[in-house]
Amino acid sequence: MNGIDTNVLLRWLFGDMLGEDVEAEMAAIRNLVRSSEGPLHVNHVVIAETIWVLARRTKRSRAAIVTIIDRILDAPEIRVQDEDAVRAAARAFAHSTGDFSDHLIGEINSRSGCRTTYTFDRAAARSPLFSELSR
Repeated sequence: MNGIDTNVLLRWLFGDMLGEDVEAEMAAIRNLVRSSEGPLHVNHVVIAETIWVLARRTKRSRAAIVTIIDRILDAPEIRVQDEDAVRAAARAFAHSTGDFSDHLIGEINSRSGCRTTYTFDRAAARSPLFSELSR
């Protein structure tokens, strides 16, 4: 299995929308997918960076971001690290406050045996997986 970086995942997702500027890169990605022995690995950091770009740079809505996460998770050519944690984080992100990365942190920590994750972030602290640390 081989892994991919955030910039490859973003082009895989949106290359068709970027036009001729990324034609050579899209050809390289198609070739990578065809020649890869098994699915391409996407780790938590790549997922978090991708969602940050979608939320901050392209101003996509939460619903649109969750749809994109589902597309990544359901793609046969991609294997996401701890898919269940990413899916749970996406559902929490869709229905509550806080950034996707906060929800992913909470899910990862919970699955690692943590009773709670302490934070100064009030939005994240609204999640049952977090506890606000008093200042």
